[in-house]
Amino acid sequence: MSVAAGLKLEGGAIKEARLALGGVAHRPWRVLDAEKRLIGQLPSRKAFGDAADLILQGAKGFAHNSFKIELARRAIVRTLKQAAAGTPQIQSVKSIV
Repeated sequence: MSVAAGLKLEGGAIKEARLALGGVAHRPWRVLDAEKRLIGQLPSRKAFGDAADLILQGAKGFAHNSFKIELARRAIVRTLKQAAAGTPQIQSVKSIV
């Protein structure tokens, strides 16, 4: 799966948020309520975790792949942290600055 995020910050708070998951449905998966919930929030692990929980609400694992839900949550939070910090993750360097 993949995660794409864009945040517009103003005065330290999130003014606009866009978030999409790839590889989980037949087209990019967006949950507009999660994007709206981020607006007005200060960028934080808690705010990002709450958004991830909203996105993944109702997700169900099958047999041996339930671990993928937690991996998706971590990927969402990490991507939002990178977006808030303005830190791109280039393909040649897999570490977060």
